[in-house]
Order: sequence, then C-alpha cells, then structure tokens
Amino acid sequence: MAPQTLPPLALAYHGVADVPLRRDLGGLFVRPGDLQRQIERLRQWGYRLVTFGELAQAAAQGRAAGLAALTFDDGLVDNHETLVPLLRAEGIPATVFVVSGWLGRTYPWGPWTRLMTADEVVDVHRAGVEIGAHTVTHPDLGTLSREGAFSELARSRADLAEILGAPVDVASYPFGVAGPDTLAACADAGFRAACRTSGEGSWAEPLNLPRQAMTNRGSMAALWLKRDDRYEPLMRYRPVRLARRLVRKVRATAG
Repeated sequence: MAPQTLPPLALAYHGVADVPLRRDLGGLFVRPGDLQRQIERLRQWGYRLVTFGELAQAAAQGRAAGLAALTFDDGLVDNHETLVPLLRAEGIPATVFVVSGWLGRTYPWGPWTRLMTADEVVDVHRAGVEIGAHTVTHPDLGTLSREGAFSELARSRADLAEILGAPVDVASYPFGVAGPDTLAACADAGFRAACRTSGEGSWAEPLNLPRQAMTNRGSMAALWLKRDDRYEPLMRYRPVRLARRLVRKVRATAG
C-alpha cells in the first residue's frame, strides 16, 4: 500500500509498562518493546506520525491520508517515566489525554501504579507531548445530560490549561462513549477535536473522530486489521470472539 493511500489512523493506548495479563484484566498496559515494534511497523507501512491535534486538523482539510497519531488516555505516571524517553528516542510526537481530577492518585484499574502529578504533566508537555482533556472524573458521558457532560469537559479543559499555562483544545471521551448530547457539550466546551475508541466515529466529524484501541500483548495482525478498520467488524463474529478469548486466557496463564 503506497503512503498516499494509507487511511488516517489514531491509536488509543493507556499505560506503557510490562504488566502480566493476569494482572491487567482490561489489557490497558502495552510493553515498551511492543510499542516500539508497532511504531516501526507504522513507519514501514509509510505512516508519518503526528499529534492527535495535527491529525484532526489534517482530517478537517481532507489531507489526513498517511498520517497516524499515538494517543494515551488517563495520564498514567509511566507516560512520564517511560513514554517520554521512548518518544524522544524515536523522534516522534504523541498525545496524552489527562483525567484532571485524578492527578497523583492511585489508578483505579491498576492499583500498583498512579496517575501523573500536575508537575509531571507539565514535564510531559515541555517534552513536546500534546496534552488533551479526558474529563475530571472519567464518567461514561453517555449517561450524563448535556449540562453534565459540559461540566466534565469544560472543567477538565480549564484545569489543564491552568496547569500548563497553555491552551487545551482536544479531548477524548472516557470509554469511547459519545452520544449527540456529548458531542454538543464538547462543542460548547470549546474543543476543536475529540475522539472515541473501537473504531467508532467518523473522519468527517471533528468532535467524533475514530481511534483504534491498542491492548496488552496485541498482535501485529490486529494492528493491520485496525489500520484498515476491519478489526471491530471481525470481532462481531462469535467464533472469532471465542478464539480471541481463548488466546488471551492462554497468554494470561503463561504470564
């Protein structure tokens, strides 16, 4: 596939650490070596790596083909300790979406680690990583009214802008959930672009852009399917889902 025909691609990660599957039940941590191999594969395919904000701007202008963005939700401390050095070594940018009300706290889905502090978020920003908002308390915004979603998004944006001393104008929706009220609230809060997960959304809608979720021990074959937006449709077939669960169970048992 020639670089000019590559579809735009946004990948959604969380933590960057070697966590056994038996501990990481949500598959939220990717090993640094796996991330490096995925970056290498993206480059082999011909992608140019950009921030999510740059990808969103290019998509709005109809020129996002051949661009890929690495994004990291929640704001885990390993984004500061491990991700930034990895990005620097690779010479590429990325975007971290931070839950502004969780700064410095224990991570709910990984009690062995924590979220970045405000100072660490500033360090990551100064290292050239784009910082985006991921709400204040990480709720399912689809369960909230437009006003409730607006409060979560606007407060998160304001909190992070104050911490950074710089504008924050991109966001990601917790759990990838965004209904019509959520999209309207995001616009009301002043964001220019926002994204979901699991391939949901549209490249024609700046506040509803799709991302593909990357998981612990994910294969290169899965990355290829996600590149072409074929992974989620394939997972709708029950035999494929069962086979995937079996593979994950075997891998978790093996550690």
